[in-house]
Amino acid sequence: MDNNTIKGQGKGLKVLTLDDKFQFDCHEGLNCFTQCCRNVNIFLTPYDVLRMKNALGIPSELFLQEYTHTFIGKNGLPAVSLKMGDDKDRSCPFVSSSGCGIYQDRPWSCRIYPLQPESTKLTEKSGKQYYSIMNIPFCLGFQESKISSVQQWLAEQGVPVYMEMEQYFKKITMNPFLRDKVIENKKIQQMYYMACYDLDRFRRFVFESSFLNQFETDPEEIEKIKDDDVALYKFAMKWLEYGLIGQKGFKVKPEVMAAKKQALGIK
Repeated sequence: MDNNTIKGQGKGLKVLTLDDKFQFDCHEGLNCFTQCCRNVNIFLTPYDVLRMKNALGIPSELFLQEYTHTFIGKNGLPAVSLKMGDDKDRSCPFVSSSGCGIYQDRPWSCRIYPLQPESTKLTEKSGKQYYSIMNIPFCLGFQESKISSVQQWLAEQGVPVYMEMEQYFKKITMNPFLRDKVIENKKIQQMYYMACYDLDRFRRFVFESSFLNQFETDPEEIEKIKDDDVALYKFAMKWLEYGLIGQKGFKVKPEVMAAKKQALGIK
């Protein structure tokens, strides 16, 4: 592939590597500005929710209640999408004529626009990243003169940290153990939803339930998750790995295990 080839909408090869270049820019001067923020389905990742609720300065519970829809995926696990407005255009609740009100903390799918990842088993096995350009007929950004490599664009839009945080989530959702299962247990669904999306409630669960009496934990890690949401998110993902797919991220305290065995009559 010629890395000097400029790829725009409908031009050149459709699959781009990190080194490939494309022509695009978005700014307030375009007649289509914010049109892409209307009548669209935006699925939110756990890290999206973390960033957005903190940008608004509200608890995760309130954010989820006010700004999201919850649905159950094919695997039986909850997921959330952004709740669009009730106006005729179904506008994003954070968009205005001057742009996004939470731009620095906008969701991953908005951030990566106009690129979309192309992922197959082959690309995952190769360890390489491939992207395509979305086909958005009304978008005038493709007529702008700015030329960027895919890697440069991702860096400018602050995508790398989102990709890093997504890996913790994917370790669970992409685990072969869960791929062929459908989770129907309501308690598991609720625990998953809390650990993924409702981090403030998950923090209360850790500190106000018997959690810390049940499991061996690192005092420094526990101290950190008291007020560090990213550390709490990683802790929550480790908890889900333990609970859903049997990873050894947590260990029951010996005295708790002994008491359980005694209660069950196990020697």
